[in-house]
Amino acid sequence: MLEIPCDITDPIGLHVQLAVLLASEVQRWRSRVTLEYAGRVVDASQPLEMMMLGVRSGEHVVVRVQGPDETTAAEAIRKIMASF
Repeated sequence: MLEIPCDITDPIGLHVQLAVLLASEVQRWRSRVTLEYAGRVVDASQPLEMMMLGVRSGEHVVVRVQGPDETTAAEAIRKIMASF
């Protein structure tokens, strides 16, 4: 399992556009990807679940990638998360 820590820097927080962008990338891979915030873990392929976390600007999240293509998936997800 690989972990990708990320601080949300977008002034609006984890909003719809970012959630859809991340979910679209996650759905390309066979690995299971989750997003954790404040002790709650959701499926990162589901934008609505991520939105329900209410992550604000300046908050810290952790994305976990586990599966057969986790290394390449994590690298692609890391690039997407850099814009968050």
